[in-house]
Amino acid sequence: MRTTIKAPATIEGIGLHKGKAARVTFLPADGATGFRFISTAFGEPLPARLDRVAGTARGTNISDGKSTIYTVEHLLSAAAGLGIDDLDIEISGEEPPAADGSALPFAAALLKAGLLEKPGQERKELKLSGNIEMAKGDSRYSARPSPGVSFKLTYDYPHALVGRQVVEFTLTLENYLALAAPARTFGFTHELQALKAAGLALGGSLDNAIVIGETEIMAKGGLRFPDEFARHKLLDLIGDLALAGLPLKDIRIEAVRPGHAANVNFAKLLLEKAKNK
Repeated sequence: MRTTIKAPATIEGIGLHKGKAARVTFLPADGATGFRFISTAFGEPLPARLDRVAGTARGTNISDGKSTIYTVEHLLSAAAGLGIDDLDIEISGEEPPAADGSALPFAAALLKAGLLEKPGQERKELKLSGNIEMAKGDSRYSARPSPGVSFKLTYDYPHALVGRQVVEFTLTLENYLALAAPARTFGFTHELQALKAAGLALGGSLDNAIVIGETEIMAKGGLRFPDEFARHKLLDLIGDLALAGLPLKDIRIEAVRPGHAANVNFAKLLLEKAKNK
């Protein structure tokens, strides 16, 4: 049975990368439409699917070939983490608001709107019949059939304040809200100048990101988890995998040093090997 939301919900703020005013309104979807963005910038609804990915530089961007929506992964992660199948997302601006840099504000808005099951609408799921592996640069992934949906994610970065973080996670609505959704995006001080020169992180601040310096971690209220960086990478991975357009079912995924480009390629591989499409 497919799931959508009962009522509209709106979030406003500043976009993380473009630094402009941003607003999204989540809307119930009657049909089996998946996640779709609606904007005056394009005529047809833009499906959040792998074949619409137009860039993965410090975020996942989708496009209709003319207009681009930037940094969709946190919003999609929230919808997928709550088990939502169909959602129309009315967007004003080029990207969703950064909120606090995590997926929790999106998830909270969706929960407040209420989850609604749609009887009679078939819910296809992404299941594997065998093991798969993928390597891309420093990133490595594997997946195998396993009861439930679980992850093991390793984030390894050569910085004295980061090092190696490993998170084990079983995907349920409760676990997602408590253990993944609150983890915030992060960046390093040595990257900021280059990012801004590339037109990225223009809206970034300690209100919506963790900043890692040479000798200190700057985070509003301190870190939410000792391994918050790995948990945010998990949040990102869940959002990027949602672009496959099918909820995960009975699968164990392991990822080492994942990134948006590799996540998208891995999602394509999962979809190619899925036995229930």
